[in-house]
Amino acid sequence: MKKDYEKMEELYELYEQNVYYVTFSVLHNIQQAEDAVQETFMTLYSHLDDIRSLNSQELKRYILRIAKNKAIDSYRKNKRHGTFIEEYQKEAKGEADAIIENWEQSFMSEIQLDTLLKTLKESYKLVFKYKVFYDLNYQEISSLMGISEVNVRKQFERARKQVLTILGGKHELFEELRNNG
Repeated sequence: MKKDYEKMEELYELYEQNVYYVTFSVLHNIQQAEDAVQETFMTLYSHLDDIRSLNSQELKRYILRIAKNKAIDSYRKNKRHGTFIEEYQKEAKGEADAIIENWEQSFMSEIQLDTLLKTLKESYKLVFKYKVFYDLNYQEISSLMGISEVNVRKQFERARKQVLTILGGKHELFEELRNNG
């Protein structure tokens, strides 16, 4: 128990600034970035046994990947929450219920599509999810993944084609994906 505390203290001292930089670069909000930093280290604490075997380079990548994912999750929640609030304020009660139902249906579609994505290369899957699920632009994805914008576009195009082939045009996302390229 004391070793766990000491390890977490060490990790925090070494990586807190890097984690904050990653989360802030996604969220552009100090409070939310700090929250994402806290969530990152809470997640790390629950995976301490897993990370003990990693070398320092692998550990840094692992920690920063968790931070990036926590920030993206927060960004996504913000975006959905903001959209929901805007729509709710614009619409009558009956129409707001329809918006909630559509949101729930899109969430189910995301889970189903996530299953489809298991067939894609890991980098294609990430690019595709950032673009389609998180609604990030190519520049944001490039920054998050540390690859060129051209590479992001190419990987998204390849992932999109593979997903469209798998779907075979039999899904409502087909048109959206076709137009999203």
